[in-house]
Amino acid sequence: MAVDFPSVLIPFYREALTVKTGGNPTPVLQRVLSDRFRSINGSETKDKATLMAQVEGFWKLIPDLKWEPQEKLEQDNKAVVRSIATGSPRGPFMGLTLDGSRSFRIDTIDIHTVEDGQILEVHHLEDWATALRQLRG
Repeated sequence: MAVDFPSVLIPFYREALTVKTGGNPTPVLQRVLSDRFRSINGSETKDKATLMAQVEGFWKLIPDLKWEPQEKLEQDNKAVVRSIATGSPRGPFMGLTLDGSRSFRIDTIDIHTVEDGQILEVHHLEDWATALRQLRG
């Protein structure tokens, strides 16, 4: 089964991870994430509710957050997406206290597994070390 990129992954990046004035990421994430969803990186695994709360926090902390897919590879029910994430945090962020005057631009890689038209899991890497260097100046 092929990944339905336009109806599942485009909203994930452009309507949930990317801040929209007057928007809300939670209804989008409710729709595109499976109830059995898992977000997995090298240090932790998050469930759907935890990721939704984290994204809501990012929307408040990084009001200009953008997650722009640059390239995708698909096979069966998997999609690898290379993106660029940008933003200017305002407040406490990874040990720094920021006022929005500095921004970051980082590379990200996600490997999504899609089942029954929803994201079942995503393995992800973000280059937060580069973000911290950029934000420190």
